[in-house]
Amino acid sequence: MKIRTLSIPVRTAFLGILLTAAIGVSGCSAEKDEAVGFDESFSVNAHICQADFEADAKMQRTEQGWQITMTSPETVEGMQLMLTDEDCRIQYSELTYNVKKSELPDGSPVGLTARVLDKAVKAKDSGTISGMDYELKSKNGKPQELKIGSDITVEFTKYKKS
Repeated sequence: MKIRTLSIPVRTAFLGILLTAAIGVSGCSAEKDEAVGFDESFSVNAHICQADFEADAKMQRTEQGWQITMTSPETVEGMQLMLTDEDCRIQYSELTYNVKKSELPDGSPVGLTARVLDKAVKAKDSGTISGMDYELKSKNGKPQELKIGSDITVEFTKYKKS
């Protein structure tokens, strides 16, 4: 695979576009509680779809927060997102971007997926997030499928306790 070097302004603009498209992890919402209760630390693969957006990610939840590695599409393959309660760090190739979570856009499929899985740790598998209803289906204590609003779907595989 041939790697092309981009100028600093192009890299910065590209990273900004990817940031906007890939995550949105802040916000509060009302929710109804139902029992799930995943482990505090786990990893899972996610296939995320929203309209024309389709991506795959390896998601790992630890005591410190989330580490999410995008595995497809090729345009974001290898991008890493590290999310804590307060901060977000994005690494892609040789670029790193740090931002407060409160400054991030709300409502991206990747960010919403992480937020719903956080709720599932606290035994909430349905409710409202960022103004959209969500429902998480699980089997034998493992996430299987997630629907957020009318157009975001996520299929989970390879759930593993950490």
